This record gives sequence, structure tokens and C-alpha cells, in this order.
Amino acid sequence: MAAMGALASARAQSNVYSLGIFAGGTSYQELCSFDIPFPPYHYKITERGRYEDTNGLVIIDVGHERERGGFFCRYLDVECGSDSFTCWLDREPPKAARQRAAEDAERERRLKSNLDSGYFQMKTFVLSNRTDSSSDQDVLFSLEEREKFHDRSWIRAMGPESNVIRLTASTNDMPIWDRIIKEFDKPHPK
Repeated sequence: MAAMGALASARAQSNVYSLGIFAGGTSYQELCSFDIPFPPYHYKITERGRYEDTNGLVIIDVGHERERGGFFCRYLDVECGSDSFTCWLDREPPKAARQRAAEDAERERRLKSNLDSGYFQMKTFVLSNRTDSSSDQDVLFSLEEREKFHDRSWIRAMGPESNVIRLTASTNDMPIWDRIIKEFDKPHPK
């Protein structure tokens, strides 16, 4: 009975309308979104529309998309629990776009495999004294260059905040990165 009540409230919630969002040449319109207290817990469908060139890249020159050889493409982005996928509505993505998506998926699969095997570790470092400024980055690079890494296998990313470093490194190299980040985050010399 509780499940039926949750479904009824979820159905009623899906009838709420919202305005679309336009960012970076792409419009987003949430068609339905609801959370329920049992699996899959979260469900959302968003329609995404944008002008693309023949390689599937977004054309951001508003008002001149057709002059640049673009055509409008629509997609449905579906989130169901922790899974997500995209369906195209107007046309199949161009070969170059499909190839990029396949390369991204393969890269993600390899990373997940390495994490599962214990070869890689992921850590997030929140800095107290440094940011992603170019002068601070120069300091980080000089600290990195002086070290002798075992595997030299890592991925470093800044953000989304300016004082956050996300690091994926081999298990052998992560202790070296711990030491580098600790030294890097010391207060600026006066």
C-alpha cells in the first residue's frame, strides 16, 4: 500500500512544469523528475537540444548556426538510479561523435578496472593555502618534477572549487603524491 502511495505522489510530481535552460549552445528541458523511497530511488528525463556540425560538435554562434552548416539535434537524457543513458530523437550521432563516446567509455572502463584491481587509488585533496592559480600551479609542477615516481601513472584534475585537487594515481605513487600535496599546501612564503 505504501508503494502505491509513493507511486501516486511520484506521478503527481511528474506533472510539474519548469522552464528550460540554455547554456553553451545547448537547451535543456526537464520533462520529469522524481525521487521514490525504493529502488531505483531516482528517475529523471531531460530533453536536450542543440545545433551540431557534421562531426557532432556543438555550434555556439547563436543566430548563425545554419550558416555554419549546423542542424538542430534533440536527445533524451535518462537517469534511473545510478544508471544513465542518452537516446537521440532526430538522427544518429555522426561517426566522429560515436567514436569519441566509445573512447570515453573505454577510458572509464579501464579506470574502473584499475580501481577495482587495486592498482589505482582516488583521493580528493582540499587545500587550505593554495589554489589553481598559475603561480601555485608552477610550484606544484616543480615539486612534481623533483620526485622519482615508481609507476608515473596518474591523472590530476583541479576543481570544481579553486582549492580542490582530485587525483587518481597508482597505489605505488599515491604516497609520493600525499607528500607532494602536504608540502605544496604550506602557507605562502612572505
